[in-house]
Amino acid sequence: MILVADSSALIALAVCDSLNLLDLLFTEVKVPRAVFVEVSKKSKKEADLLDQYLADKIIDVKIDRNYIIKEGTIEIGELEAMTLYKQLAANWLLIDDRRARKIAELNQIKIIGSLGVLLL
Repeated sequence: MILVADSSALIALAVCDSLNLLDLLFTEVKVPRAVFVEVSKKSKKEADLLDQYLADKIIDVKIDRNYIIKEGTIEIGELEAMTLYKQLAANWLLIDDRRARKIAELNQIKIIGSLGVLLL
């Protein structure tokens, strides 16, 4: 199963020392470059750990603005994550932001949050 991840959920799992659960639960974990750039900023919690964990999981995404239906605004990382989910025909989108989750559901994207991963 393929999981595409967004930044806030990755940071939450890193803080809980639970990134390894992603590798146990999913055959592939992928992130768009915008998510990687966001979580690896030195000002972010667990930036060094996430930089190391995600090093071989990054995919460059070309956004087609007509590919994802949006109501309101979402950040570039969230938009790239949803686009990558569609491009890879992924099984899950790891995302915690409530507004972005609503947009994902509008786009028939199967979502799971950091808490869902911990419960699994």
